[in-house]
Amino acid sequence: MAKFYGIGVGPGDSSLLTLKAVEVLNKIDILYTPEAEKDGGSLALSIAKPHFNEALEIKYRHFPMSFNKAEKEAKWESVAKEVIEDVKEGKDVGFITLGDPMIYSTYVYIMEKLISEIQVETIPGISSFSNIASSQNLPLVMDTEPLIILPCTADEEIIDDAMQKYSCLVLMKVYKKFGMIREKIEKYGLIDHAVLVSNSSQGTEKVYTDLRDINSEEKISYFSTILINKEYMHKAKVNH
Repeated sequence: MAKFYGIGVGPGDSSLLTLKAVEVLNKIDILYTPEAEKDGGSLALSIAKPHFNEALEIKYRHFPMSFNKAEKEAKWESVAKEVIEDVKEGKDVGFITLGDPMIYSTYVYIMEKLISEIQVETIPGISSFSNIASSQNLPLVMDTEPLIILPCTADEEIIDDAMQKYSCLVLMKVYKKFGMIREKIEKYGLIDHAVLVSNSSQGTEKVYTDLRDINSEEKISYFSTILINKEYMHKAKVNH
């Protein structure tokens, strides 16, 4: 029976795809790839491309990056209907997404519309923050500590509360909020326990073990993540 697959392609390096993801990419008939801008290309596609089969049909679909919920909902509904038609015609269909499909991903909104209509299988991928932690030899969390994952687009009160209460933090969606986030990191005495990595595992990767080194005028990459660990950051810096 034909099936729909959500495929996590990891943070950027094509060799970081799981064996399962490669297996699925090699057997599907159609692949949907999201684009943030029309004809703007797809990073997820470039990551997955080395693992395609020759006959794979690729469908580029633009998903608007806006705060207009109705506009986004209409696009999710449109793509979901297409996918259902493809699968009911006997095609195995994939949808690729950066990192892991279940972490701040457009895929989830598509999946919700499909799961009662067709067979759905989600293939996990390596998240950007997991890859950053490994590449920097920085434990994300240990012992009884909780790990807090926050989008920097959250209410400031939530961010303030987390920085004061917890030792291990992942700050995602840093892009347009870096100035505000750095001020808070300094305010709460975390600046020497933070690392920022842009474009993790890609050729354009940048690592900042001291956030004070980032020029306030410098444009931070859209794909930037900050890790904070109050216990381990100073050790990582000594050995960096």
